[in-house]
Amino acid sequence: MTNELNFKADSTTEWREYTKIMKSMFWEEFETRRREDAQKMIQGQINEEFEMQIGASWNEKNPDQRHDWRNGYRRRSFEVMNGFIPSFAIPRARNMAVHFSVFSLWERVQPKVLDAMLKAYLYSRGSGATQEIIQAFGQSRFSKSFLQRLVRRFEVSLKEYHVRKIDKFWPYVFIDGMAIKFYDGLELKERVVLIAMGMDREGNKEILGWVTVRTEHETAVRSLLLHLKEKGLKAPDLFITDDSGGIIAALELEYPHAKRQLCAFHKINNINKHLEDKENRAAIMRQAGDIYRLSSSRREAIERFGVFINDWRRLEPEAVRLFKQGFERTLTYFDFPKEDWKSIYTSNALEQQIGKLRDWLSRFNYFRGETNLDLALYSYVHCRSGEELPSSYEQDQVSDLHTNC
Repeated sequence: MTNELNFKADSTTEWREYTKIMKSMFWEEFETRRREDAQKMIQGQINEEFEMQIGASWNEKNPDQRHDWRNGYRRRSFEVMNGFIPSFAIPRARNMAVHFSVFSLWERVQPKVLDAMLKAYLYSRGSGATQEIIQAFGQSRFSKSFLQRLVRRFEVSLKEYHVRKIDKFWPYVFIDGMAIKFYDGLELKERVVLIAMGMDREGNKEILGWVTVRTEHETAVRSLLLHLKEKGLKAPDLFITDDSGGIIAALELEYPHAKRQLCAFHKINNINKHLEDKENRAAIMRQAGDIYRLSSSRREAIERFGVFINDWRRLEPEAVRLFKQGFERTLTYFDFPKEDWKSIYTSNALEQQIGKLRDWLSRFNYFRGETNLDLALYSYVHCRSGEELPSSYEQDQVSDLHTNC
């Protein structure tokens, strides 16, 4: 009877070392072949585009279609997500300025590589740690000064974002605050980031702007609204907010004629905070929620509200009293298209974005100063939008890459 050899259990030290070496050799060969394949594809694209522009392939004699003649070539390196490709043969024409779609004139680094470098810098909060991260992924030719200049460019992009004009009309604008902590010197401080988000009738959403303030005081909210006005925000058809007194007062001053929707979710959640008997929680909150979930008109919602009051005013008088206050402001959404009701009778659309933003910011732990907080907030907006770094980075790539480029 033969025993099956169990390499994992019975292997010797020599065998374990051998498998480790073989695994390393395999992945090195894999990466080499991947770069070779990428180089062949890019080189093939360069050659094809060059032949199309001069109107002739290699050694073709047809003078009728030819626009120019070959004039040698130059060597060019390029940094891609798969690693550094050291040498492309870039053909030259005698008279024409030939352009290639693979990269622009001065570009030496794929934009996705720059984005990855920037994210690494933001996550590690230092150019030294960033270099280690980049080297681990096969990009090792970038100096600290290049990384620092990259971040400075990103800071310029942030300033441009803060003054970028809002050209699109947003019929619905949500406003809410998010508590955040950061270090100011050795002291841990708390602030509120007030965020405005626009939504169109197709459900597309965009963060329009934010300010970092101490509290949701009227003056603080006005600073956000004035900032949005400076950027060109037109009065929306509807503002959706919670019942913050500072937000309501600021909107009455800056946008007195715009309609306001008080978030129904916050209104219902307020019931939970003032219950006398916690055993009533499930039933009373379900009935309050049905006012909005099941009503097909304002009139029906008011009728359900009346039934709710009669059912609960003796059992939970304080919760019912507070629910009655401002109830009519939770019904403004009935003035708008029915297909939009689900999206605008609460501020959940912005709450979801704030949840994602919290997850994003948690990667940075605590911040050192409001400037870094602002940069991290923008990094979420930038990466979520899918934008690549602006083309103005390209010329810096030439001067800041090491000499072995």
